Amino acid sequence: MSQEAHSPQKEEKLDHNSPQVQCNNDNRDDDDDLREDVPMQSIMTSTPTDADKVDCENISHTLEDYVADKSTILSVCSMSLTDISTSIHKLDCENIFHTLEAYVADNSTIRTVCSMSLTDISTLIQEQNKDSGILANTSECDKDSTESEPKETPSVTSSPSPFSVWDTDFHKTHMTAISSEKFDSLLKMTPDLHSCKSHMAVFVLVRVMDSSGHACYDYQVVAVGSGRLSCTSFLCFNGTMLHDCHAMAVARRALQRFLYKQVLLFFESNSKDNEACIFESGTAGSKLQLKAKTSLHLYTNQCPEGAAMNFCSWSSGQKPRGPPKLQYHAKGLLVQAAHLDPSHRAAKVCCMSGTHKLFMWTFVGVQGAQLSHFIQPLYITSMVLGGQKQYIGYLSDIANECLGDGWDDILPPFYKKNGIIFLRCGEAKSVEVLSQDDVLSVNWCLGDKDIEVVDSSKGFINHSSPSVSGHSFSSRLCKRAFYSYFRQVAQVGGHGYLLVSPTYRSIKVEATVYQTIKKLVKKYFQDKQAGPWKAKMLVDCFSA
Repeated sequence: MSQEAHSPQKEEKLDHNSPQVQCNNDNRDDDDDLREDVPMQSIMTSTPTDADKVDCENISHTLEDYVADKSTILSVCSMSLTDISTSIHKLDCENIFHTLEAYVADNSTIRTVCSMSLTDISTLIQEQNKDSGILANTSECDKDSTESEPKETPSVTSSPSPFSVWDTDFHKTHMTAISSEKFDSLLKMTPDLHSCKSHMAVFVLVRVMDSSGHACYDYQVVAVGSGRLSCTSFLCFNGTMLHDCHAMAVARRALQRFLYKQVLLFFESNSKDNEACIFESGTAGSKLQLKAKTSLHLYTNQCPEGAAMNFCSWSSGQKPRGPPKLQYHAKGLLVQAAHLDPSHRAAKVCCMSGTHKLFMWTFVGVQGAQLSHFIQPLYITSMVLGGQKQYIGYLSDIANECLGDGWDDILPPFYKKNGIIFLRCGEAKSVEVLSQDDVLSVNWCLGDKDIEVVDSSKGFINHSSPSVSGHSFSSRLCKRAFYSYFRQVAQVGGHGYLLVSPTYRSIKVEATVYQTIKKLVKKYFQDKQAGPWKAKMLVDCFSA
């Protein structure tokens, strides 16, 4: 297929003058492409009304004073909403994470804090800014907020803090709510695809904003994916087939498409327009970095594939000393790498399990090899599992502990062994899976005017898809489409030397630092007898 299939020439330019972010899909008639993106404008925060404000004068204490008098804040639990009125008093309670209006509806958090020891509360006070405030603000673009601003950018924190704003009921509940709402809004015009929601994953960017001296947290859905299968066809060597259509893998590729749009926006924009971009120039070197106080979070309503099989041995009471055995999706089943038939692997599509992909992302980031030419590694700060209580401890221990220590001594700058905060939240609403929708996978990223529906069993766009942009029904998330995006960004960004690489694979290989770290992780799995992690090189050996 030629590069024309995903050519940027047919698309309208980014509208940098748009007054606000469009979180819902519009009905424009122009063709789909990397440049159809609706701009990521800076967060629009409105002045809170009287109903949004909280009167803390009756409390008349900061949290430090509260150490000496817990009864005052306990009395708030019995206050009516009418008693909460005009302004925000100085109260540092990041660990409480609700406004007082929320406390009235859910005072269990207050009571939990009241049971804390004086030493724990004293430690909390020392770690927070005494003058921070609380502001709740929600807009139509999937916004909400918690209270006080973390002292460090969450996206660069390796080890989760016990008092982290991400490790709260508000965060996981809001992640669940906006993910469910976004998926519903995307499928509003195609209700017959609603059962695809049974297996979905959503990436959310959270930005800490400062409004009149108060920290508020803006949540924005940037990528959505759904699906429960991988392709079972013979290997395709021209890059047009989408191999893995499990929800988390699809959402990650949709996120990468969004990142390409943002890198292109940075390279094409003037200084004023760059305010709308999530990236900024790096402090060292030529690669872009995520703007300060911006972090990436993942929601999924299904545990990553592969975890359930390993959980059986984990739940027996004896924790394994090393990583779980590598598993591949093959013949519609999960098969341990050591038991996979080499002849089948050489001819048919076989995809690594979602659990092990997640483990790899904790080291190399979610941006992939190609985007590593332009941006620094991008890590997941927190992961919310909807209705998956039994796997939380397992995933957390495996991802954050059983992959060994000492990585910081060997990893190059900007790379790390990232600690993910795993949270469990009840499913927003159960979804019945219809047999005819088993093979369908949905993808979307911010700026796409419509969803794309892929037949997972074949790896190509389904005839029912509202969006068809690729040649011969190839997905906008396939390897060839990404190669087109890469070449477009390299040309606009002045990286002409990358355009001389002859194949898609050569571009990936030339991301030497990324590939070196990936090899180290693969070797670690091999040394721990978890099995071989092998890449299919031939499927990447196509040219533009």
